[in-house]
Amino acid sequence: MPDFTQVIAMLEDIRRLAATAEIDAKLDAVEQELGLLAGDVPPVEPVIPPSVQIPGFEIYGGVETERFPDCCAIGNDDDYYCTGTLIAPTVVVTARHCDDGVTRVFLKGNNIAHPAGGETIPVVAEYENPDVDLRVVVLARPASVPPRHVAQGDEVYAPQMVTLAGFGTMDSSGQVGYGIKREVDVPLTSLDCSAPNDFYNFGGRAGREMVAGQRGLARDSCKGDSGGPLYIQSRNGDDVYLLGATSRGIRRRLTECGDGGIYVRVDRCLDWIRQVTGVDVEGPLN
Repeated sequence: MPDFTQVIAMLEDIRRLAATAEIDAKLDAVEQELGLLAGDVPPVEPVIPPSVQIPGFEIYGGVETERFPDCCAIGNDDDYYCTGTLIAPTVVVTARHCDDGVTRVFLKGNNIAHPAGGETIPVVAEYENPDVDLRVVVLARPASVPPRHVAQGDEVYAPQMVTLAGFGTMDSSGQVGYGIKREVDVPLTSLDCSAPNDFYNFGGRAGREMVAGQRGLARDSCKGDSGGPLYIQSRNGDDVYLLGATSRGIRRRLTECGDGGIYVRVDRCLDWIRQVTGVDVEGPLN
């Protein structure tokens, strides 16, 4: 059986040199086909953007939480379907594929069925990152909850464990339970997807994405958590910082949820966020 490992690595080099959404999609299709020919990689189902009919990526294997008021549900006029994180008084980051007409966010509360327990704010603008699965939305007014600081510079390191939070589903098939905020701790697998086999094993983009969780762990982000936070403890353990935004499951997953996920490095997108929003998002605290 032929070994396409080197070919797949070459495709990732091409991706880094000329990254566009169209090229990414075509390379993903080629890489999947090569994996199937090699017999090593199971078929990878495409990430289906959430909608009102199909709940978006809730925490699987986690617990309900009232922590993280900055972790918010993302929705349109009809329903909520994704998760996001407040990083400035009027700025929320979520996933680019959460594109079902974002018109509002639900902050502070932990259950979308009880809006009186939270804060609902309309969205006045949104921007899609051209290179990674990240969307930024601008709120009509400042939120009453404190924004979450984004780890950057020397604040970024590779902790053993990270915390995921979101309003997504809670079963391995991603069908049950969207709308309640949950959290779960999982091991950090790759800080920046730069190890030689990271792209082949997980599908993350070197330098732009990270991986958390692992196959068979049964603790993971899931459908409805898309765009939601990956938190790390500060080095001194006194604070919690945002580092990643939930994107999708790993390439070689065996279940819809529970085998590990890929997260966009929000710190690597801060210059773009400041540029498109005109908001001076907080810099390093060190």
